[in-house]
Amino acid sequence: MTTESELKEKLATCTRILSMRGLLGLFGHISAYHSAAGRVFISPGKGSDKSILQPSDMAVMDLAGNDLEGKGRVPIESPIHTALHSARADALAVAHLHSPNATLFAIARREYRPVTLQGAMYGEGIPEYPEPHLITTPQRGKKLADLIGNKRAALLRGHGIVVVANDIEEMLYACLTLEDDTRKAAQASALGELRFFSPEECRQFESGVSLESRARRAWTYFTQLESRWDRQPASVTNDFV
Repeated sequence: MTTESELKEKLATCTRILSMRGLLGLFGHISAYHSAAGRVFISPGKGSDKSILQPSDMAVMDLAGNDLEGKGRVPIESPIHTALHSARADALAVAHLHSPNATLFAIARREYRPVTLQGAMYGEGIPEYPEPHLITTPQRGKKLADLIGNKRAALLRGHGIVVVANDIEEMLYACLTLEDDTRKAAQASALGELRFFSPEECRQFESGVSLESRARRAWTYFTQLESRWDRQPASVTNDFV
């Protein structure tokens, strides 16, 4: 099993990568749950420079939301993370982002449906949390967890997204894939009617390729890219290829 120090190291790296890709800035946070220790590691909240965060900057909570250690400030929407980590054994990594393109589908009256093969991982749909408030209490966190059920993600109305994954590598890949798929859907809509993949087509594609291998390849690629990053916000485009 991954150690606590290894988990914090990966979480800090993932935070920097998402910052590099323009998906984490003033707002947003990601977490990982160490089930054996019962501890949640979470990136600090608004105001922190996500591009330079290190393992020691990660805050540490338990599933009840108690602050255990860490110099980083616990985000006010930490109930998003504690509720999902509590509700699902496979929710070992959770992201809350204000992704520019994915958030468009939390604003427009348009149902999200995947338009790319990589987006097939969301073939079962993405529900929307409709309430106009931040998720700052355990009760709201549970309502979100109930809404997501066993799906990979949720849209937060006029706010952002939440992505659930089995580990940090998968979380990174899932976040980048959703942003890429929604960006292409928004851009292609200017050309005419969109062609969507049906749930059946998505299941067929997903059964023929390994999500784990795709996520590992993406992790290797982006960690190498991040190691050479100059920390300037506009120096890397938001394209995902």
